[in-house]
Amino acid sequence: MRPLTHTLPKAMLPVAGKPSIFHIIDRAAQAGVKDFVIITGYLRELMESEILAAYPNLKIEFVEQKEQMGLGHAIYMARGKFQPGDAMLLIYGDTLFEGDIETMMQSKSAVIGVFEVEDPRRFGVIEMGEGQTIKSLVEKPEKFVSNLAIPGVNYFPSSAELFAALDHIVQNNIRTKNEYQATDAFQYMLKEKKISFVWQKLTAWDDAGTLEAILDTNKIILGRRGAGKMFAVAGDAKVNGSQLEEYASVSEGAQIENSTLINCIVDRGSVLKNCKLENSLIGRNAHLENVTGTIVVGDDTQIRAR
Repeated sequence: MRPLTHTLPKAMLPVAGKPSIFHIIDRAAQAGVKDFVIITGYLRELMESEILAAYPNLKIEFVEQKEQMGLGHAIYMARGKFQPGDAMLLIYGDTLFEGDIETMMQSKSAVIGVFEVEDPRRFGVIEMGEGQTIKSLVEKPEKFVSNLAIPGVNYFPSSAELFAALDHIVQNNIRTKNEYQATDAFQYMLKEKKISFVWQKLTAWDDAGTLEAILDTNKIILGRRGAGKMFAVAGDAKVNGSQLEEYASVSEGAQIENSTLINCIVDRGSVLKNCKLENSLIGRNAHLENVTGTIVVGDDTQIRAR
């Protein structure tokens, strides 16, 4: 994700006109989530300040994961923010998705959101039981188990049960690849505690975990808007004498002059003059002139070509 993540947390990279984590917050709020707990780490002050500024009317708390010890450990760090009777909608920070989480949040059983994939060997998948039940979870199976991958949209009617499972793997130092994994806690709940899990299909899963995936996801999300609407330009961005082709995304305060953008993301405050770019990512407060082709530029970069 370098050079962009030299100065931004991965969850703050722009996709379809706003930071990727804003898509997640917007969807959860739309579904009725009132209280948010966000796990931060790298460049946490920047991330926290920008989220609070963007969502002044939401109740949002932050927990810092000081040591990168796995996703399970990150969730475990939030245990002090939940009361014993609280439910939890758990969404991983690089998972952009579409699906009926309103129905998911009405379930009396734990729910794992799943998505059909062509090559399940690349993902964690579920082994299906009877009906909608889950028999087990399998990480990157060599032999076919199912094609229902686990993107990271899950619901727990009892957060206490999840935290008890996470406490078990942490206290007993149960690690996979030297990290505390959320799936190990889920598996413990399934196998040892006999807690019922069901699966629910998501209608879309868009990855924002790599630079290439961010551009692909930007294209997919904007493409859903339909012909003539497949671009995103912030209200205070300035576009003069320029052609924004399909899948162009321009953030707040950016200026685009006499340029053409095709499937490009331009983050806030950047200035492009006389550029013709395709499949490019431009960070914050960059300044480009007379640049043509495909490029990835970090924050505060200046490039002037002849």
